[in-house]
Amino acid sequence: MYPNNDAAAQSLQTFRNKKIKEIEVNNIKWLYYCGGQGSETILFLHGMGGAYDLWWQQVLYFKPKYRVITYTLPPPISSLKQAAEGIKAILKQEKVTSCNLVGTSMGGYIAQYLVQTMPQHISKAVFGNTFPPNDLIKKENRFTSILVRFLPEAVIAYFAEQNLKKKVLPAASKNQELLAAFLLSLPFSKQSLMGRYQIVIDYFEVDTSNIQTKKIPKLIIESDNDPLITPNLRSSLKKLYPEARVYTFHAQGHFPYITDPIEYNAIVERFLEGD
Repeated sequence: MYPNNDAAAQSLQTFRNKKIKEIEVNNIKWLYYCGGQGSETILFLHGMGGAYDLWWQQVLYFKPKYRVITYTLPPPISSLKQAAEGIKAILKQEKVTSCNLVGTSMGGYIAQYLVQTMPQHISKAVFGNTFPPNDLIKKENRFTSILVRFLPEAVIAYFAEQNLKKKVLPAASKNQELLAAFLLSLPFSKQSLMGRYQIVIDYFEVDTSNIQTKKIPKLIIESDNDPLITPNLRSSLKKLYPEARVYTFHAQGHFPYITDPIEYNAIVERFLEGD
């Protein structure tokens, strides 16, 4: 699907050849990668359609100076509480007591939940191309979410692919070939789609008066043409975290960490190092 044997393709293959670990949490198997070196740890949290290796350009960049962890959310997981339990188990297995969060889309939403529920274990947090707790997504997708329950997996996969091609990819840095090949090659299952959607609409309260959570340094990364995060949601996110720094990509769509990894890595690095 991606015929170019360029540096990005070679680095992805290098990363995919690295050993993956696993852990069982509540009878559900989680797969994750842990590597790198350094006294600090970065936990990368992927989006609704992602997997552990979607962060390969960030992992390879940061692993010389940081321990890095990136996981794939198992299909049975369907709530923020379940996601947090698995993540906590991974951190415990790797003996990580405090980490930096870098989450995108659904992963950015999970990162917000972790900041609220385990702030004592979070050093800094990046909320990338994501949304705050809201009821808008649930309302807008009420009919579709009901329909998905009854449609065959093959039909759902077809419409998901069409949505990628017609809505998501055209807004992502001029329909970047590498991004298209990666997203269209990811494994798909109805169970995973439904479970991850339940996470996206799993509402929780952000305690804006909690000093401990407010003191955690936060960075909001957004794109001015993100087709999946509406301007209203982007605005609401910034209002919810007025203490957060904000960086806005121009015309990079929903996946700036893939379409512009050099700039994305530099932004995150400056934030983590306190510049």
